Amino acid sequence: MNWGTKLVIALGLFMSFILVLSMKMIFSDKDDLVEKDYYQKGLNYDAEYLKIQNVQRDAAEPVVSFGPDKKLDLHFKLPAKGVAKLLHSSNRDMDRVFQITSDSSGAASLRLSDLSSGYWHLELEWKSDTSEYVFKKKVYLQ
Repeated sequence: MNWGTKLVIALGLFMSFILVLSMKMIFSDKDDLVEKDYYQKGLNYDAEYLKIQNVQRDAAEPVVSFGPDKKLDLHFKLPAKGVAKLLHSSNRDMDRVFQITSDSSGAASLRLSDLSSGYWHLELEWKSDTSEYVFKKKVYLQ
């Protein structure tokens, strides 16, 4: 076999490789966006950014700690009512949403016994008095 034949074979293999990848991409059902409503969240990002800035402006960052038996303790600066989301990075089916209502001192706790160990994204969205806040943190559950 001379170099011309080898070159044609290599070119044919490369073209086959590109065609297989193209067909896989075209017929793939999976959409690799992080969120299902990615575009809507992009349009509403300014409102969320203002809520994140409110946390810094008002020094209202909640204290997040883990108690015994997979219990998540939250301590807010003021009494709060809102939503806590625990999002798993690798499996969307494991995501959980909790309603939170703190007591008069700003303390709230969540039972996480049904969640697996590992890294999770904690997203807190709450309202205290007239201000709305958003806080995001990566946490590790044991």
